[in-house]
Amino acid sequence: MRVTIKDIARELDLGISTVSRALNHNYGVHPDTISLVERKAAELGYVPNLGAKQLVGKKSGLIGIFMPEFDMEATPEHHEFFPPICKAVRELGKDAVIFPVPHARYRQGSLTEWVQQRNLEGGIFMPPFWRNHPLVKEALKLKLPSVNLSDALGPQCSLVRSDDREGGRLAGRLLTEYGHRIIGYIDGPSHLSICQERAAGFREALASEAALLLAQGDFSGTSGAQAALGLLEECPGITAVCCANDLMAMGAITALEKEGRRVPEDISVVGYDGAFFTAYMNPPLTTVCHNTARIAVRAVELLANLLNGGPSQGERITPSLVVRESVRRM
Repeated sequence: MRVTIKDIARELDLGISTVSRALNHNYGVHPDTISLVERKAAELGYVPNLGAKQLVGKKSGLIGIFMPEFDMEATPEHHEFFPPICKAVRELGKDAVIFPVPHARYRQGSLTEWVQQRNLEGGIFMPPFWRNHPLVKEALKLKLPSVNLSDALGPQCSLVRSDDREGGRLAGRLLTEYGHRIIGYIDGPSHLSICQERAAGFREALASEAALLLAQGDFSGTSGAQAALGLLEECPGITAVCCANDLMAMGAITALEKEGRRVPEDISVVGYDGAFFTAYMNPPLTTVCHNTARIAVRAVELLANLLNGGPSQGERITPSLVVRESVRRM
């Protein structure tokens, strides 16, 4: 049977309102009374009722972390944000609650229910929850203090993300500096702003330095393999390929080597996202790596600013290039 504040009050011969105020550390309750009530609550195994706290307007101390669930093959790079985000939330004196959300099958109104049921104080939305996703639209409508790690920015929604245009430039500069002059680029879904910016930065870096061949993927390894074979058929003399994410790069390497093209001896390959598995590929993959720790910390700092009544802000964090054995000089 669930222990209630009535049980604590009966054990201590105190009024129910006194016990409630002591558990909530309300002003005017003597510290000795608070200690006495908390000890008895722990002894009896009392667990606070979040629903009851919500009814009286008590802050829950809960921050929702919304992560996407996919119906397709996808790189789970958002998982790498969890440890630093959860640590930063704890240091803020809050608790993180993880909400897995079907990315393609979100049920309208779910966020409103979660906010009400758990009395969430704020939320952090992992990529790729873009500004046009119904979950993010609902958050903006609710004016839930939140931080988006994709592209949404609003009155109660701050934004922090990787500078993907600069990331594209980093990859393009590396290949041109290494002497590659016929280069393929395998793009991700064209409607996504991150893909648009990565491709734009890559084109800027190549400028007149190299011929650029374009192919389309969908972020899956299978699409990367198919696109790489298409580039090879279009131009057998191609010497390098850059992919808009690491999973497509993995698929591209597998397909190229099946065709007898060795990486990097015959063709260099660059990925994007800095996924953990890239260090263990054969060969280890050169990739543009997000500064996940910095993005995570800034996300929580920006959320704290909103919770304290501050304005929304937008920031971009510069990624880095991790050069490994999948690229060689010409």
